[in-house]
Amino acid sequence: MGKYFRKRFSSQQLLLGAAGALLAGLIVLGGVWQYEYAGARGPQEGSAVIDIEENMTGAEIASLLEEKGVIRSARVFRLALLLNNESSALKSGHYRLPCGLTAEEAIRELRKGGGEAFETVTIPEGSTAAQMEAILKKAALPGGEGFLAEASSYAPLPYMKGPEPAAVAGEGFLFADTYDIPENYSARQICDMMYKRTDEILDAEVRRKAEARGLTLHDLMTIASLVEREARFPGDQEPIASVIFARLQAGMPLQIDAAVQYALGETKPELTTRDLEVASPYNTYQRTGLPPGPIGAPGRSAILAVLDAQPGEYLYYVAQADGHHVFLKTYEEHLQAIEEIYGNS
Repeated sequence: MGKYFRKRFSSQQLLLGAAGALLAGLIVLGGVWQYEYAGARGPQEGSAVIDIEENMTGAEIASLLEEKGVIRSARVFRLALLLNNESSALKSGHYRLPCGLTAEEAIRELRKGGGEAFETVTIPEGSTAAQMEAILKKAALPGGEGFLAEASSYAPLPYMKGPEPAAVAGEGFLFADTYDIPENYSARQICDMMYKRTDEILDAEVRRKAEARGLTLHDLMTIASLVEREARFPGDQEPIASVIFARLQAGMPLQIDAAVQYALGETKPELTTRDLEVASPYNTYQRTGLPPGPIGAPGRSAILAVLDAQPGEYLYYVAQADGHHVFLKTYEEHLQAIEEIYGNS
């Protein structure tokens, strides 16, 4: 009897052990699935235009999304559809989706449906609200009418307001990007699209770095807009930002030509002495500190350049004929560089 009991007990232990191992395996698989399905993302840069045709299968949609970089794994997407019985819920149409979505996020977007009439519009980095209005009007979008007037008072988030009124409240906070704009969108709805993109760019990491630098988001975007408009090449952005920080630290006027051009309301190939006397809070030759707000829409690289820049020994820069800048420490070096580059012209 004792031997039989021990054998029976051993069999029960084996069964319990097997069940435990199976449960542990399921927990591990569940964790892997949770990571891949609910949390895993691919590179989160840019967006992709996706056309979902009416008769496409879930597998075809999954492959297309993976190919375009919207999701990381077509396999995980297909499994998500299967487990949630979502295949029939996906709607055909035209979509512009951010890259780097999770499977769950992509499914949620494709449940909304697409296909409304739209215009694809590209807003170049550095554009002012006035230039954006001209682009929208050229695309024959009704929302282009009155866009500048809407942008002038558009400030839905506290960080869009600085210590003094800006000429255009939304200036610099309407992100320059490529948008698929529905033809029936109003100026307000277009502004909403653009500022939401800005708010995505100003993510937790950007905000953490700005706070560590003692920069408000308004100051960050103002400086980034100056850098964007002054630098023709990405490699010049951080050095120009460093000069701006050095001048602010020294209490010197920034003397940013792009800010004066913003005050004038036009981009001139060369500013005159009279231009530098224009009465405007954006005339950084006549005031110290930052202008009241951004002078255009900075791109992501300009924003990051400002966060990485530190005040250094350079206080001046001069644009060369090819658009690149030379950076100088003293006013005498500055004058010499102007003479060497431009001569007596």
